[in-house]
Amino acid sequence: MSAATKMRRRTRHSSMSEQASKVSTEMAEAKETSDVTRTASSTEGVFVLDNQPDANEMEAWMRIFEKNCLHDFEKQMRREVQPDYKKTTTFAFLDITPFCRNAAEAMVHDTFTACFESQDRVRWDNTFYLFPLQAFGTFVRYCILLPIRILIIFCGLLLTAFLLALSRCVSPARKQKLEDLSMTVVNGSFLWSWCAVVLEKGELPPREPGQIYVCNHSSVIDITMLLRRQKFSLTGQKHTGVIGFFQKHVLHVLGCLWFDRMEAKDRSLVSKAIREHSMDVTKPPLLVFPEGTCVNNEYVVMFKRGAFELGKSIVPVAIKYNKVFVDAYWNSREQSFVKHLIRLMTSWAVVCEVSYLDPQYRMPGESAIAFGTRVKELIAKEAGLKPVPWDGLLKYFKPRPEYKRNRQNIYAKMVQQRFGNAPNKPQKGDPPHAKGSSAAEAGQKRTSGNGEFENIPEETKATQ
Repeated sequence: MSAATKMRRRTRHSSMSEQASKVSTEMAEAKETSDVTRTASSTEGVFVLDNQPDANEMEAWMRIFEKNCLHDFEKQMRREVQPDYKKTTTFAFLDITPFCRNAAEAMVHDTFTACFESQDRVRWDNTFYLFPLQAFGTFVRYCILLPIRILIIFCGLLLTAFLLALSRCVSPARKQKLEDLSMTVVNGSFLWSWCAVVLEKGELPPREPGQIYVCNHSSVIDITMLLRRQKFSLTGQKHTGVIGFFQKHVLHVLGCLWFDRMEAKDRSLVSKAIREHSMDVTKPPLLVFPEGTCVNNEYVVMFKRGAFELGKSIVPVAIKYNKVFVDAYWNSREQSFVKHLIRLMTSWAVVCEVSYLDPQYRMPGESAIAFGTRVKELIAKEAGLKPVPWDGLLKYFKPRPEYKRNRQNIYAKMVQQRFGNAPNKPQKGDPPHAKGSSAAEAGQKRTSGNGEFENIPEETKATQ
């Protein structure tokens, strides 16, 4: 190392030390001034915590920061944008801007996570003068309404079990009537236990072959809201626990079709059963939730194409919950179904609006995916939801390891280009994976002269 270089570093270090000591002195003076002001304020009867800076202290700190730090930062940034500035030896401020921009974009534009997060309800009664009414309301909901509602569900389930057992001992004609009555009882008991208020719009179309109802999905209680007006046959994922018990012992009277989405054999069998069921007008119409998962009733995610390939006539149904009393969205990752029911039963009421839209038919030359997207847009517009292109089932899976490696390779190449070290060229006889000829590397980002990313592959965009 030359003597001139050592001298420059020593001079720079001494100037930085002088600047740091100057900042420390000014900060100490600002603190003393603030302490004096704080003492004077305390003598006047105003109490201020010692560890909480007041407005004068914060203003003094901001003046010191703008005077000593902000000016140096702007000066360094102006130096770095000059074409003759040497950037091949040490990091500069502009080196981190592409990474910061990527991180900020990933957080700001993350509409996927927002689809499955519970929305915070705005509390209007969280004030001091309304606290007595709030406490009285909490007492009424938990100590009076909750026991009554639990009793309603208990009696409804007992009566339903009795009717289903009795239906096995009578003729087929009476059996159908008893099964219909049992579904009315169990569905009504749940609606009463929530004090459900269902506002319905539109008319149900006449039954026709190939007719399938599709609806956006926020919770399992969507089923009870829709069964209030018409009997439907349901199709969906097999469950365990409380939901699995109802699927096996109660909802079977509706001729529902349950399957395991992870089993390809189950999916193929159910597709055939859906086609046969929809063509039989003597059976209840089929109800499908094409999103495949619960969404927080603020967004509508991608519709699976299965129902739109099999159905001749698609009847869109839009459900929108009013969150003035409770958010009806079931976040299965944070609470069990029993806790979800308790939360609904401890609210004043569950209010929702159900809209039945006109039947939609597949246009000539229109694909099943385009048909599903068109129906999704209609439901989103009617319910006031935001349509997004994400696959809802992705919330059950982690990102693939190759996506992570893809991002790591992109950043590694950026660092190599930043310091002027080009990647090693493939040698003759190298294996294919060592030549950098993979599809992931072929679409990697490159940095332009101003540090921005270019040529982002579509599969990488989805992982940001």
